[in-house]
Amino acid sequence: MNFREAVGRQIRWENTSLSDGFSNFLFVDEHFGSNPVLRRIFSQARKHDYQSVLIEEIVESECSLLAEENEALATRRSDFIKAEAHRVSFFLSAKDQIPRREDFLGYAVFKWDHFSKESKPRARVFESVMRPCRTEDQNNFIHCSRDYEVNTMAGCFPVKGVLYAKQNNLTFVCAHAALRSVLACVLPEGDISYSRMNALAGVDHRSRQVGPVGDKTHGLGPLELERILDGLGVHYERLIHEPALVDPATGKPLTLPTEYQRELYGYIESGCPTLMGFEVDPKPGETGDPARHAIPVFGHTFNEDAWLPNAQRLYFGGGQTYYPSENWLSNFVIHDDNFGPYFCLPRHFVKKDSFRIMYGVKPAATTFRATEAEAVGFNLCLAIASSYPKRHQDWYDRFAVFARGEWLVLRTLLLRREEYLAQLYEVRDRTGAALEGEIRQRLRDVLPAHFWMVEASAPELFSTTRRKFGEIFVAADKPASPLSPALFLAARLPGLVLVNPGTGSLEVRPTKLLGHTPLFTHPKKL
Repeated sequence: MNFREAVGRQIRWENTSLSDGFSNFLFVDEHFGSNPVLRRIFSQARKHDYQSVLIEEIVESECSLLAEENEALATRRSDFIKAEAHRVSFFLSAKDQIPRREDFLGYAVFKWDHFSKESKPRARVFESVMRPCRTEDQNNFIHCSRDYEVNTMAGCFPVKGVLYAKQNNLTFVCAHAALRSVLACVLPEGDISYSRMNALAGVDHRSRQVGPVGDKTHGLGPLELERILDGLGVHYERLIHEPALVDPATGKPLTLPTEYQRELYGYIESGCPTLMGFEVDPKPGETGDPARHAIPVFGHTFNEDAWLPNAQRLYFGGGQTYYPSENWLSNFVIHDDNFGPYFCLPRHFVKKDSFRIMYGVKPAATTFRATEAEAVGFNLCLAIASSYPKRHQDWYDRFAVFARGEWLVLRTLLLRREEYLAQLYEVRDRTGAALEGEIRQRLRDVLPAHFWMVEASAPELFSTTRRKFGEIFVAADKPASPLSPALFLAARLPGLVLVNPGTGSLEVRPTKLLGHTPLFTHPKKL
């Protein structure tokens, strides 16, 4: 049983409104040792205008996950004595009201670990799931949040968010915590224990330990991270930037030829959370190899008034043939186990000089990445616009002009067929026209289980109304070649659907869906 399912023993339930004089700072100071991560979580609850907080004790005999962690700590350190764990739950309702399911904002588990050789217990937020303070209405996009059910003394309540986790630096470190957040987004069970991760990685706390060992601190290396991912059957891609290392296959330094942010954005837009590792600047007087840190990246913010897309092309970029939708990105949304959940990382703050590694998880194996699929998509848009330059339909003709003029905005996603078709059924243009049933069925026949979708839009459509001309479908399991006809699966554009049946000639199907349509939005995971 995990901390969400465990039966709690109520310690206190307090009203928290400002009118009652409740102070987040004072409460955390008095009951949780002024812990800064918990203070951040309380501040997020305050942003939602929470009205009460419920504190429950979780005991080891009623929570197997807690017992498992304590056993690992006892193996790692012989002076481990005991642990205390409290589940902190936040509500929009006051304590004298019966809370509704929608009143639940989330929870945090706070844990104290006691050691005989240390005068003070080690305290930390073990885990938390909170409802994000900002949503798509505020241009915050988190495509891989999911529902969790939390059993409290007041009842069972749902919360949708991304699991936050904090290292203890003894039995699991920052890479464990970051990878746990990433895996929780994609595993069917919505979580994974550290014991399972350590078993896959070969960490037994005896012959292989993490955290401080002697005068060194040990983390998880790429091989161990990949043992975990491979052992779980998770598809992923690794990008590495290690200028001090040499690729044995080429004899050249292991460096990225481009900025890593575009690749990171490609995963995030596809609803694929990513683990990112970077090198930390040494402190004054510090010697030895620089420390490294890992964080989960799972969302982004969007600036519809960004200057960069136009300025980069006119003033600084030169040769771009389309607008990558990534140009409107302001921040990545991350957790940092040192600071807490839901921080915004400015797009270019962590420079490539500091970036070291990235693991992007995916729903299926692909032969190339989103950036390459986008280049294929642009070439296909250009080929279609050249083959059908004018159809005397306003929105198709605009698409053709924007393609040939190199003014398209392209957004690339790795999709499941059923996710796309379910949303296609609901798609309407401004006149209310829908795609004909027989064309939807034809797309179902030709699209594979997973594919790249490249959405084609105009800057004003994309940034202001989040709409598009249509989409190009690119095979994800064939060798990448920008000009390969085999990569083209189909296209849906205003008034026109093209299908590649694999026979050497295209099927051309007119449709009454003549206008622009909404961008694809990811279904919410349950």
